[in-house]
Amino acid sequence: MSSEHQTGASLPGARRRTVVDEAVILRDRAYDVARVTLRLADGSSQTRGIIRHRGAVIVLPLLDDGSVALIRNHRWVVGRALIELPAGGLEPGEDPATAAARECAEESGLAPQAVEHLGDFYTSPGFADERMSAFVARGLRPVGQRLEIDEAIDVLPMTGQEALGMIDRGEITDAKTIVTLLLAQRRGLLTARRNTP
Repeated sequence: MSSEHQTGASLPGARRRTVVDEAVILRDRAYDVARVTLRLADGSSQTRGIIRHRGAVIVLPLLDDGSVALIRNHRWVVGRALIELPAGGLEPGEDPATAAARECAEESGLAPQAVEHLGDFYTSPGFADERMSAFVARGLRPVGQRLEIDEAIDVLPMTGQEALGMIDRGEITDAKTIVTLLLAQRRGLLTARRNTP
């Protein structure tokens, strides 16, 4: 199967747009902001701003008792704290599984013995090429959070069903967290109650 067919570029009614020029206008820690010139199917052109991202990971810390560790993360961009799963950007050339283990330990204070890949998704393909890899982390041991100076994060252990209920009630509104919790639910990883010894 051709890559055009896989990406949907050859679907009926698809309008082909080709990048013919690109210039970076801002370099940030995890991404570049670029101005691109697109050639449209009719031969005309458009200029757009896009985000070129190194990629990122998100991780579901799964505790031995069946509960999950979410976090309350103050997000200055939206001006409020959001309930999320630990996540972060890839370092240049970094393996996503390694990044997932690192982010889990840094943000939740729980270092995993193993991480398992759940799936990949694009976070905002209308203006960014960020591809996120989702993982579940197991065999967690407490190591203490290692937060960056601009981070304010509280750890919130709860059952998987409690987390899904927070999605239903609009209390979890972070898209990457919603996607990862639903991927975990599809795999049967979220329990209704904490396991008792």
